[in-house]
Amino acid sequence: MKDQTNKKDKKGNTRVAVVTGGAMGYKTGGPSIGGAVAIQLAKDGYKVIVVDRLKQAGQRTAEIIKEKGGEALFLGLNVTKTDHVQKIVSTAQEKYGGLNCVVNCVARYSAGMAKNVAEIVEDEWQKTLDVNLGGYFKMCKYAIPLMLKSGGGTIVNISSGASFQSLPNFSVYSVSKGAIDALTRSMAVDFAPKIRANSVCPGFVRIENSERNRTPEELKAWYQSIAEGYPMRRVCEVEEIANVVAFLASDKSSYINGQSIHVDGGYGIADSHQF
Repeated sequence: MKDQTNKKDKKGNTRVAVVTGGAMGYKTGGPSIGGAVAIQLAKDGYKVIVVDRLKQAGQRTAEIIKEKGGEALFLGLNVTKTDHVQKIVSTAQEKYGGLNCVVNCVARYSAGMAKNVAEIVEDEWQKTLDVNLGGYFKMCKYAIPLMLKSGGGTIVNISSGASFQSLPNFSVYSVSKGAIDALTRSMAVDFAPKIRANSVCPGFVRIENSERNRTPEELKAWYQSIAEGYPMRRVCEVEEIANVVAFLASDKSSYINGQSIHVDGGYGIADSHQF
């Protein structure tokens, strides 16, 4: 990472990114989408502000970036709180002089979410939307003015294939992800050409936080069973999501705006019927 040839944009300005939900896995610092995105953006030359409520795991992401020769700082803040979001944006301004990229990757998961519309309790529904949608909205609302002042940039929202294919008894998750895609399209129309906004919709991705207490043997069998439903016959790795995010954050995707990019190995278009 030490040869950061893209550290500045074409005008010689430092490039700055905020990645929310940027902590590594909360148990052992294992793979996470937000962590991989932050590390890849730093590799591409961005100065990265890593944001997460998980302080130890979030700090670990910043440490990895620094160990690889990049520049990062960690903020243990909550994107559902307006004053916290304002602090994130003001830090970008005061520390680095601007903001060029926002990647919203924060997400809420809980056992109480695994309900259909009739069964889920209202408090669980609202708490999930506060994070999965409200956190994205607030981050964009307060970041966009600074991004415009900084000359524009890119927003990448991590959505899900569940925005297009509903998981049984997981109602609020699908609703929140569908809303993220709609939010993305709205911003893509309202703030182009200065700011481009796109979303990334992963299928199943191997992350530490979903492994729970499975043994290595159980994990191997679990991943294999999932892989059988995917045309690629394997599960996605976090770096494969990070690569797409980095592309959307770069000038190489300069005419891509308002799109929901599926990174699911073809799962969403596959018909698994046997004849």
